[in-house]
Amino acid sequence: MPKRKPEPEQVPTVPKKQIFYTPQARQFLDALAEDVQSEFEIKFQSLARDGFLEFPAGRKLDRGLFEVRVAMTGNAYRVFYCYDTGTAIWALSGFVKKTQQTPIQEIAKALKIKRSIGL
Repeated sequence: MPKRKPEPEQVPTVPKKQIFYTPQARQFLDALAEDVQSEFEIKFQSLARDGFLEFPAGRKLDRGLFEVRVAMTGNAYRVFYCYDTGTAIWALSGFVKKTQQTPIQEIAKALKIKRSIGL
């Protein structure tokens, strides 16, 4: 009887980063349909595991501000996030995108939240 090769051990993936949600981001995400929430959850898990998102899942805006991008059911959803020192990522706020350009007032709102948590 031939010897079987041992199965490779499954090494659990340890996240590089931990995601924290501001009340504004949590409120936005909780109000979304379950399928959209699930898509954001997948992308945030990837962000935590890898420490970054590649386009089109994520994009850098400016002044240390990034966005998680989800397009479903004919809508474009965005959640702004930023990096803290060490291993923390903060989800700041979200919105449903209605125009080609990211609205300046949404960026300003996310930057204000970022400052309010000391980043």
